[in-house]
This record gives sequence, structure tokens and C-alpha cells, in this order.
Amino acid sequence: MFTLRPNQFDQFLQHDPERFIDHLLDFIAETMPDEIRGIPPRLVREQIRVAIARARKYGLTKDEQVMGFVSVMFEIAPNFDEEPVLQKLLTDTRLSPSERWEALFADTPELNAAWERAAHPKFYDANAWIESGNNDQAGN
Repeated sequence: MFTLRPNQFDQFLQHDPERFIDHLLDFIAETMPDEIRGIPPRLVREQIRVAIARARKYGLTKDEQVMGFVSVMFEIAPNFDEEPVLQKLLTDTRLSPSERWEALFADTPELNAAWERAAHPKFYDANAWIESGNNDQAGN
């Protein structure tokens, strides 16, 4: 019988990087069609590669975390992680990557304000889609 250890299941989708990207592309197309309308699929795939690399920069490795990070980049801003309060939390080495990820979504006035700043159109930096993606492949 085939069994998965919990840590294997956490990265089950990512065992095949191209399928993981396909899965994310399908998910984004289904749940956030407006965010990718008019963007060629090959470009969206590259954006997903960049987003995966960016998530991993913070130690996020579980499928759920990486998928969530990618989704937030598309939904809020590709550079949401540069908002100072969010950045501080994402890089807080006192917490595990899982704890940091969960803490981002706490319902506090400080975090709510940080998310509002990250979602503001003037905060959006389209260059975040190209900064780290060209050398970091989804499977590396």
C-alpha cells in the first residue's frame, strides 16, 4: 500500500513543477479571471514561476502556502510582501515559515491597515513579476 508521510503530502502537488504550475494557472483562471484577462497564458505561467520563487524565498514550501502566496500576488499585488509590516512578519526568524504565513492573516488593526496599503493601486509594482523569476525555476 502506498502511504504518504505528512511532510510528503505537504508538497505533493509540487513534485512535478510543470503540473503544479498548470494547477495554479487553472486555479487562478477559475477564481480570479479578471486578474489575468488579456494576459497570454505563457506570460501568466512565467508570473506563477516568479511567484513560486518569491514564496520560497520566505521558506514557504507547503503546497497550501505556496498556492496562497501566488494567489495573494495576483489578487492584492505582486509586491505585497514588500509592505513593511507584512515584510517584517514574513522575515521574522522567531517564527517558523508556517507560523509566519498564518500570522499574516490575523485580524488586527495593524495587519488590516498593512493589507489595505498593499492593495492600494499606488503600491502595485508590476516589476515584481520579473524580478526573481528568470533564474529561479519552480522545481529548483
